[in-house]
Amino acid sequence: MLLAIDAGNSFVKFGYHDGSAWQKQQRVGLNDFCLAPKHYLQVLPEQIIIANVAGPQFQTALQSAFPNVPMQWIKATALACGVTNQYDVPEQLGADRWAMLIATRAMIQQACVVASIGTALTVDMLTAEGNYIGGVIAPGLQLMRIALEHGTHAVQPPLGHVTRLPTNTADAVETGLVYALLGTIEKTVLEFETHSRRQAAIILTGGGAHLIAPYLNRAVQVVDNLVLDGLLLLSREEKRQ
Repeated sequence: MLLAIDAGNSFVKFGYHDGSAWQKQQRVGLNDFCLAPKHYLQVLPEQIIIANVAGPQFQTALQSAFPNVPMQWIKATALACGVTNQYDVPEQLGADRWAMLIATRAMIQQACVVASIGTALTVDMLTAEGNYIGGVIAPGLQLMRIALEHGTHAVQPPLGHVTRLPTNTADAVETGLVYALLGTIEKTVLEFETHSRRQAAIILTGGGAHLIAPYLNRAVQVVDNLVLDGLLLLSREEKRQ
């Protein structure tokens, strides 16, 4: 049994794979997970593969909980699973972003933009030939909301709704936050399509994907736990080498 873990800035997503299909996938708050990994990971796996952007606290917690289980800590490379990494320093690309690109390439062999909407927004560009040519990073919804609350005196409303013509502060904030994410995604898509001279497919993932998808001006595909799918592929390639 393989255990794949996506340790993000706010949540830990994990899944067990038996070689044929995912048997269980779950999302847990990062702090809760680090306090008691064995409480959430009650099935002892044969191997663990991890994309960790949560930092050393998570790594220490996991290694202390499972000292005898082989662990593969993913780092981006120049080439894997048919994806060529054109980051200036390939190893500096986040492990989660790298896994998402790997999964996307296996799923669709055309020009595409992969947007992950979580604590941060990442929007990455993958050519039809499998070349990763770059991407952008911006604050996610919660980070922007916190910035408004801490940086202003008057803009601290309850949660509002996205509406075309906001007439109260709560709706004005929620609409502005969502529009900021939409603008980042749509501008990146436009730049990519201008560069590649091809229409790009749009893949959304992350905790905010279902919130954002209805407001994009293009057809999109929402794929949950894309990082876990990429980790599974990277694990299989490692075994073949």
